[in-house]
Amino acid sequence: MKKREKQLISELLKNSKLSDRDIAKKLEISQPTVTRIRKILEKKFIKSYTIVPDLAKLNIKLIAVTFATCPKPTQQLFKRIEKFVNEHPNIVFAGHGEGLGKTKVFISFHNEFSDFTEFLRKIRLECEDFGSTAESFIVSTDKLIQTLNMSKAVEYLINKRQAEA
Repeated sequence: MKKREKQLISELLKNSKLSDRDIAKKLEISQPTVTRIRKILEKKFIKSYTIVPDLAKLNIKLIAVTFATCPKPTQQLFKRIEKFVNEHPNIVFAGHGEGLGKTKVFISFHNEFSDFTEFLRKIRLECEDFGSTAESFIVSTDKLIQTLNMSKAVEYLINKRQAEA
């Protein structure tokens, strides 16, 4: 990643609502240069622009991190999990991985505990014929230490990688 791309991504992570003109002033470069670099970044690195809402104020009471084990992974199972994720818009992240003896992870938002328990039941039912198990860690949104904020982490990792190169 070039220096200007890194600077622009950093500014967008801090506040993606800034205009190209405002970013240009901060970076002391021209507005057309910012616009050109932004277009490159949007093609290569930026999936979307989004907000980080105050979940508690939106009456979203729980964040659940659910880990599942699928000891007999098959293409059929992967398709069923993908379908399940697409049918549950409250899932904000899902992935295959390894750790803690688990092979899947889901992060989901819930309005109340009964919503969460129904969600967990559906995960278990969807994958039971594959010998799956699921365990969750739930967090009340009124007990958050830090909200989801990728700007500091991404900026740190980009800078670290640049320093190592």
